[in-house]
Amino acid sequence: MAGRGRSAGQRGEVTGYLFKLIRESIPLTQEQLAVDLGVDRVTVQSWESGRRPFTAVPLGQAIAVRHRLGRLGANATLLAALEDAAEADVILAAVLDEQVDRCDIAEQPLGWSVLTHRLSDLILWAVLGQTPTFARGLPAAHPRRGPVASGPTLPVDEQRAFFAHLRVLAERAAAGREHVLLHRQACFLAGMDPTQAAAGWLTQTTRRTHRRTTFHTWSPLWPDARSVATSLANQGDPEPLRDFLARAHPDDACERAALNYSAYWVGEVPYRQRDDSFMPGALACWHGSILLRHLVERLDPGHPFVDLNIHNVWALLAARRGLTLDNPTASQALLDRGVRLLDSDRISAQSRQELTSIVYRLRADGLTGTGTGR
Repeated sequence: MAGRGRSAGQRGEVTGYLFKLIRESIPLTQEQLAVDLGVDRVTVQSWESGRRPFTAVPLGQAIAVRHRLGRLGANATLLAALEDAAEADVILAAVLDEQVDRCDIAEQPLGWSVLTHRLSDLILWAVLGQTPTFARGLPAAHPRRGPVASGPTLPVDEQRAFFAHLRVLAERAAAGREHVLLHRQACFLAGMDPTQAAAGWLTQTTRRTHRRTTFHTWSPLWPDARSVATSLANQGDPEPLRDFLARAHPDDACERAALNYSAYWVGEVPYRQRDDSFMPGALACWHGSILLRHLVERLDPGHPFVDLNIHNVWALLAARRGLTLDNPTASQALLDRGVRLLDSDRISAQSRQELTSIVYRLRADGLTGTGTGR
């Protein structure tokens, strides 16, 4: 994967830790699960530790193991993430390859398909140690003696290398438009660097893009510019994202792209996309309820993407006019959070205008505040 004729070393930390959570959700010990799977305890132990990556298991055996885990009563949410966990390990192995500066970037799995929220969460689980959204709030396993790892977190030197290598990949991919997906996804993940070391080179990237790009409609450079802008917002500078929202939605194709991508991101589109070309298409294959709840939960003045989330709610309600009636709980939360946000000074003028429109519409539909707003 790191280059033709040479594979990056296999990794299994993410898959292994998720496998452990799946086993504990049944719940079974390693010995008990080994008996049920027809393998020895050392095999289960090596899968969970990543020493013998589960990603190296032959496909047929992996499918059989997954179905067996389901029949044993494994948590369905965790089990559904197993394939994405394997992909996260593949991406981590390729990005952390020491030859990342000279590998064939066409062989970088980070550029093979469009990331989803769940897949990104799994990658960042290893890099930042933050529990994926889908795994929060699950029943805790029975406590065990001694120290227990809280996740598949990489060593500090590999965490630093991950972000340094993302810059290398982004700079190499910027040389040709055929690698625009790799470029934007490397920039997006780089924006998660907690040291904010990426802010400088991401700022240079957005300045170059701003100089040469004027959006009259959607193009493959549109999501690239969006990802760089969101990364800078995550690094503490909201202005490039606000500028993107103001100037990069000139027609319906761009608004559809924003919604289709957001619906895909949260899992409402039930299949993976190999590139960004699906974005400006018709709003046909998703409902919007999951997306609405996702956005409402992130309407917080401290959220780095608060302006983007407000715009997407505004566009979503314009495109799906019955959505608030179908989702009364989310709609009530939207009204309460919207009122609080209008009292803050952390949103742009455009966001304030769009949010005022949202609140007015909700009240026109008969919703009233719960007392948590003004």
